[in-house]
Amino acid sequence: MTAANHEGEPLIKFLNDLQPLSDELIARARAETFKIFVRKNNLLPALNEVIGDGCLFFIVKGLVRGYILDEGKDITVWLTDENHLIGSIRNPGTLKPTYEEQYQALEECELLVLSYRFIDEVYDKFPEAGVLARKLLAIQYHMSQERSYLSRIPSAEARYRQFKIAHPQIKSRVPIKFLASYLGMRIETLSRIRKKAKADDAD
Repeated sequence: MTAANHEGEPLIKFLNDLQPLSDELIARARAETFKIFVRKNNLLPALNEVIGDGCLFFIVKGLVRGYILDEGKDITVWLTDENHLIGSIRNPGTLKPTYEEQYQALEECELLVLSYRFIDEVYDKFPEAGVLARKLLAIQYHMSQERSYLSRIPSAEARYRQFKIAHPQIKSRVPIKFLASYLGMRIETLSRIRKKAKADDAD
């Protein structure tokens, strides 16, 4: 397989656009990343099952939701699509998360796997990795802020309207039951709001 058609190229392009990468780092990334496929509605494998020390996923194709279980209730906490990294951000301390996130493919998905071992090696050996990490952290922090703001909007209709503005590329791809869960409303409420929005758009 040549460099031009290596399966890791979408990730390398994404990272290189954020911060120019050295040829050596690009070569290491090509050697260390590999692709997995997850069928629609299936759960993504646990991060430590893919690689023993855990990993992150980069979405090449598809749509994924993150969710938690609270007293048996399934709660969607985030939704994301192509050209995003997903996975648990490791706490440098010893604190464990209150809830363990799980991941479900909402479409047929192609994912690239990055092991934590490889990520740690990159930080140690490549100076540009520190700049890249800060930019990635800023992206993740911004996305977390957006979810936090969205959850605090008191009006269900305003939450849906803001979601459409912030995520025009996935608003029609998410099954209604998961979108309702993400927006903190009943399916019936979301259905009514969408029907009204569609009628307003037609006027």
